[in-house]
Amino acid sequence: MKSKINRLTIHLVVLFFFINCKSQQLTERQQKSNGEREIAFKEYLVKNKIPFKELSDTIFDTYYSGFLDDEKKQKLEKNQNLKINKVYVRYRTPYSVEFSIYSDKGTLCLSTIDLDIDGKMLSFPENGVIKVLKPIIVEDFGDFEIFDDVIKTRKRRVSPYNEIYHYVNGTVKKDTIHFTEKYIGKEMKFEKKMFAKTYKDDFIEVYQPNLKAVQYKTGKFLVSYEVTGEFNIQR
Repeated sequence: MKSKINRLTIHLVVLFFFINCKSQQLTERQQKSNGEREIAFKEYLVKNKIPFKELSDTIFDTYYSGFLDDEKKQKLEKNQNLKINKVYVRYRTPYSVEFSIYSDKGTLCLSTIDLDIDGKMLSFPENGVIKVLKPIIVEDFGDFEIFDDVIKTRKRRVSPYNEIYHYVNGTVKKDTIHFTEKYIGKEMKFEKKMFAKTYKDDFIEVYQPNLKAVQYKTGKFLVSYEVTGEFNIQR
């Protein structure tokens, strides 16, 4: 009996030691991470010639959101697959398209009207090319994340009573994005809701280098674009 109690005591001591070490490692890791973030924030302030003596609450409240935007922009621009601030075209029907732009702020922007190839907003095809006859507005409709060649998008749908998010995921290869699955997801994360079903999807967006997008702000956080130029017919 005494031997069993001793063994139990040893196990408890080892478990306590393990938990204590693990907790200390997490604390040290967190402190290191916080220190690295502080250094990165200071470098951002210096780069943008923002005077400061110490990182006060005022400095954080005023400039930290800009630091996060700059950090996100650099991360997105380093991705070798997705074309940032450029126009992709999706054929909704053989005679109607949708423009999409993935902004350097992590927002997903879509054309706000039906773009029919009928000689009004878009010209009839000529020698395999369709021209934009009037500037087309592409606005903030959600956001996205990309890891290597995997892209996750979240589209916002507003009804009279609530706001619903539709998640569509796919892969990016060269100038093409192939979306293959969709589901109802969590509002604040690019994750599927518990018990939500994943459905197959199958549509393609193609980067069109001859469509030019000029970015402008429609509010403090919202980003929109004006698109002009021309694009090739999808075959």
